[in-house]
Amino acid sequence: MLCFAGSFLLSLACGPQEDLTLDLDETGEVSQAALAAPTLLEAVPGNGQVTLKWTAGPAGTQGYQVRYRVGSGSWSYRSAGVQTTTLAVTGLTNGTKYEFVVRIKGSTSDTTSGYSNGLSATPTADECSGSSVRHITVTGAGSKDGLTAQSAGTLSNLNAFIQAVGPGGTVCIHGGTYGTGTTVSQGGALGAPVTIKGVAGRPVFQSTFQASTRAKTGPVAFTVKASNLVFHNLEFLHVGTCFSFKAATSVAHVTLSQFRAENVATCVDVERSSSTAFTDLTIRDAMILQFTRGGIFLASGTNQSLVEDVYIDMEPDQIGGQGSDYPVGIALYDTTNNVTLRRATVMNVTGMQTGYTQGDGIDGESSASDVVLEDSYLRGSEDGCVDTKVRNMLIRNTVAAECKRNFRLWQSVTPGPRVENVSSYQPRDGHFFMHSGATTAKDIAVYSSNGAKLVAYDCSSSSPCTFNAQNIRGTLLDATKLNATGTVTGNMLVYGQAVTIPPVPNPTSFTP
Repeated sequence: MLCFAGSFLLSLACGPQEDLTLDLDETGEVSQAALAAPTLLEAVPGNGQVTLKWTAGPAGTQGYQVRYRVGSGSWSYRSAGVQTTTLAVTGLTNGTKYEFVVRIKGSTSDTTSGYSNGLSATPTADECSGSSVRHITVTGAGSKDGLTAQSAGTLSNLNAFIQAVGPGGTVCIHGGTYGTGTTVSQGGALGAPVTIKGVAGRPVFQSTFQASTRAKTGPVAFTVKASNLVFHNLEFLHVGTCFSFKAATSVAHVTLSQFRAENVATCVDVERSSSTAFTDLTIRDAMILQFTRGGIFLASGTNQSLVEDVYIDMEPDQIGGQGSDYPVGIALYDTTNNVTLRRATVMNVTGMQTGYTQGDGIDGESSASDVVLEDSYLRGSEDGCVDTKVRNMLIRNTVAAECKRNFRLWQSVTPGPRVENVSSYQPRDGHFFMHSGATTAKDIAVYSSNGAKLVAYDCSSSSPCTFNAQNIRGTLLDATKLNATGTVTGNMLVYGQAVTIPPVPNPTSFTP
């Protein structure tokens, strides 16, 4: 397992895992697992507690057992009934990191499973108290002034509550299922954003959108028209768009962190425009699954922005096999500039299967510029893992695998996109692609046993291509696949070797 260290309290518990077949229960009795273990999906920290969620067991499941510990200490146990797949483990110490696992627990070894994967979380003190805090619940309560959870307002009060808490304040949205259609028109101040955060679990914003229809639009959860905001710990199901940034309004200093989306059209959508700029947009710790059009669309002069620790997977087998006509995991459009994409996992983007089937992990236009893609993993998209025309784009320390062409480097502008220290595995056609111009790939590793070429060319006598390689290692099927049109130095290729693709990293605090 490849794990990323992050700054969040919730993380995958990595490292050696115990034998889940033979296990000691709390009585010290050895039991033989007869059922498949559930999957522990999330562990959400709260004030003195952590809320767990896991997959349901098969028919006949009698109940569940959670166990948890600090470090390598002794385990403590909690039980959960057959009707639930969630449990709030209370009585924990704030600031202490706990490891959690869960199993199906029956009356005999035949009705008991091994333990699940482990997740870790650190409970934290309640930040939802004080004069600069307001509360929102699904239906509201009491006077609905928002001063306490017992007098919470509703989502319709969000803008009034943002004004009331002022710069640096917090609006706490309590766990529950909410609708869509909220426009955020109020914000904080530079250096003192207002934080809109999910508490008491994770609030879910849900509508009726179905990705299986391949529709490109649908109900919008949040339309953001204000600056200096942080959205944290939210979830989106069956919505057209999670966060929409409209071109009519310039927005700056917005952070979207620790959110999960499933079955959407485009989760984060910066509307296309030639006149509006969006400055300092940060997207961090996000999982986006089952989309038709895109995971994250950056356009309209998005600049000075950061996307890191994201996991984006179309999961086409879950939505009818394909998305819309031109789906993209992360898009860099219009005059988007000065953007860093870091620790991004983007997979399986597949467009409508008519004619030339589209679907790129990352797609960038020549009007965009000055982008860095680093420490990332892209795999299984229909066309390019990375398909970029972006001016002065650097791709480094990144893995691409099993796309038609893993790195499509269009040299339509100068300087064009370039690669350094990248690894490419088993493309269906070419490790790299060129249409015109010249590029030099530095310190590259290519691994294919399927007859893929080093470079797939779409060039002509009037638009020639030159591909140079400085320091190349790995394996190709045979020497005829090393078809660089320029110079090759530092050739350490070995031909005809078997290929193993690195496992998929998950840099987020969520489980797919």
